[in-house]
Amino acid sequence: VERSGAKPQIFHSDQGSEYVSGQYERLLENLGARPSQSKKSSPWENGHQESFYNNFKLELGDVRRFRDLGELVGAVHSQIRYYNTSRIHTALKMPPIVFRRQQQNKNAALVAAVNLRKS
Repeated sequence: VERSGAKPQIFHSDQGSEYVSGQYERLLENLGARPSQSKKSSPWENGHQESFYNNFKLELGDVRRFRDLGELVGAVHSQIRYYNTSRIHTALKMPPIVFRRQQQNKNAALVAAVNLRKS
């Protein structure tokens, strides 16, 4: 928030002690952000996000290996790029960007077919 000036409208977290402390809740209130939390002991409510973070942290590795914040930020950027463009996702059986392009092509074909029928 300090660097970008952007304030979140909603901030989702689990119910970890740091997120339910009065100080943290006041911070969100001062920012005008609405807190959103999964029910206690219910990580499956946010399963996709939990899975992403679990895999992301595992694949990124030990963050203490980076010499400085800039090196860490670069590694996070590279990891997200890899995750979205190259990593084969189990459910999709392909990288997300390939899946997205396939869906866009299917949608474009459907729109073209509907337009042909109308003419």
